[in-house]
Amino acid sequence: MITPAYADRNFAHLPGLFQALLRGGESPLRNLLGDSLPAQVNQVIFLFVDAFGWRFFERFSDHPTLQQLRREGSVARITSQFPSTTAAHMTTMTTGKVVGQHGVFEWQYYEPQVDAVIMPMLNAFAGDAYPETLKMAGIDAAAFLPQRTLFQDLAAGGITTHAILPKEVLPSTYNQALSRGAIIHPYKTIPEALISLSRLVQQEKGPAIHFLYYGDHDTICHSYGPDADQTAAELDAFWHAVDRYLLRQLAGKVSDTLLLISADHGQTAVDPATTVYLNLHPDFAQLHPLLRRSARGKLLTPGGSPRDAFLYVNSGQVEEAAALLRQMLAGRAEVHRTADLIAAGLFGPEPHAPALSARVGDLCLLPHAHETVWWYEKDRFEQKFRGHHGGLSADEMEIPLLAAALD
Repeated sequence: MITPAYADRNFAHLPGLFQALLRGGESPLRNLLGDSLPAQVNQVIFLFVDAFGWRFFERFSDHPTLQQLRREGSVARITSQFPSTTAAHMTTMTTGKVVGQHGVFEWQYYEPQVDAVIMPMLNAFAGDAYPETLKMAGIDAAAFLPQRTLFQDLAAGGITTHAILPKEVLPSTYNQALSRGAIIHPYKTIPEALISLSRLVQQEKGPAIHFLYYGDHDTICHSYGPDADQTAAELDAFWHAVDRYLLRQLAGKVSDTLLLISADHGQTAVDPATTVYLNLHPDFAQLHPLLRRSARGKLLTPGGSPRDAFLYVNSGQVEEAAALLRQMLAGRAEVHRTADLIAAGLFGPEPHAPALSARVGDLCLLPHAHETVWWYEKDRFEQKFRGHHGGLSADEMEIPLLAAALD
């Protein structure tokens, strides 16, 4: 089990590193990367490679593009936040706050202002097949997302942010709210994105941050698993594209510019056939009356994911539910009180978002290596993935941070 190293080796320090590089100053991550890091630069390029955990960096360490970046720069092994999810890390990247402080910790969770389990990045009720169903129901979800972005703060200090993002995600309420203050550049393909990025860097006078998000690796890894040939092919193509459409385009044409590359999390191999579905378990009849319902009487399905399921339990029955779950999941998963995880610092330093304790619920299930625990409702809640993340295994929690000066 790898716990988040919030003090000095964590993704949450990246926004601070950007500002230290552009304004001058210190950052715990600067110390990790050593003397190869310039004291100050005019432009920072950040490639956010979804699910490119340390295991993938080691697997591709002989790739010519990564070899070149290592020769010309440095690399450090750092940790994800908990949970090891895109929602937690994308919101940290867009707000500059650690996960417990911004409160958007998982793909789905109970939102007290809606009294329902929702998917914040899709702006939808949990299990819905389509995005923006909260908006269709007349709910202004932007009201309970973070109200200030990192990009607005940077702009106030004279730093421009260019965000190169997949076109299909841009209309979402989440992205509209959390990209405020950035100049948005939509893309359809990664070669297109990298060419656009290279031209922006050459045209920009600075100081500026160029932030490119690439999510296809995560998608392929979910579908086929982290060890699949399809996953390897996707990453191989990506790194060749970085070389051809970014590094070669900028060679000899820019100065005072630093390239940073990192990920939100890794992935671990899982098997849908071995998933434990809580509501199909023989002992679920005992657990069912202990689970909380909304004011409308609807049972609250778990928050989180099959690698970190968060349960909402009736007041006064948490210990009873925990004891029962430990019997139900013996040898398959650990059962923790979420209050204990918060106290242990897994969600980062306080002060935390006021809604965090309500959103994380009462109990957290952390499956053992390669195990998954989830909820079953046909076409709404099923565990179909062969690669997953959210938990505290090394495969999920360890990520690389690469830095290389471009000149």
